Amino acid sequence: MEIRKFRSAYGLELIPASHEGIFTGILVWDPIIGSPAFSKKGMPNSIFTAFLDAGLMDEKEWSALAEQCKQAPFIEAYLASRTVDVDVEFINELWHPKAGQITVDFISEKLSKFTFGNIMVREMDDLVRIRIDSYLEQMKARRWSEYDGRIRRVFMITELYYGTIKMVVEKQFSTELDVQLENIELKALSRSEGSHAVEYEFSHENVPFAMRIERIRTFNG
Repeated sequence: MEIRKFRSAYGLELIPASHEGIFTGILVWDPIIGSPAFSKKGMPNSIFTAFLDAGLMDEKEWSALAEQCKQAPFIEAYLASRTVDVDVEFINELWHPKAGQITVDFISEKLSKFTFGNIMVREMDDLVRIRIDSYLEQMKARRWSEYDGRIRRVFMITELYYGTIKMVVEKQFSTELDVQLENIELKALSRSEGSHAVEYEFSHENVPFAMRIERIRTFNG
């Protein structure tokens, strides 16, 4: 499944380059036109930083809200499907702190299937949404130039999706993959060997593969 097909099926955005430290409230540039960018020179990296820079909140509140988003609990994601199959040709654009170290040649030539399963989501808390909405109204009223020039056209992450990674390889290639996994010290949650193929399952390691984003100018708490 490619980015456009994924967006159409689930109303979410695949994250071509996942980040371990990403959390709801992070700002996103150009997700519809090209690959999403999580930073832009001279711009705040999160909605909370935008409010801090505008003098609408102090560092204590900024830190507390960001931490609340980072520590949001995992809950079961109610998607149309409990698994998401991703086109193997697209995998080399995805990144994972461990699985991403498997060689590109192996992934492109010998990987038969790549799936995200047991999907969980971290959502932006309703009270956080209300506070963001309130601060946005203050920023429009008091700091319009900063609002218009910095964040009005930007998107914000409001949900993050995580899933265990499943990779299937033909049996003849499993020994080679086993060696690579040992070299990068990546342990599988499970390894299921069939008559013709072997399936490996790995933890998401707190790295999201997809996100729901909302445009700042139409955000409603």
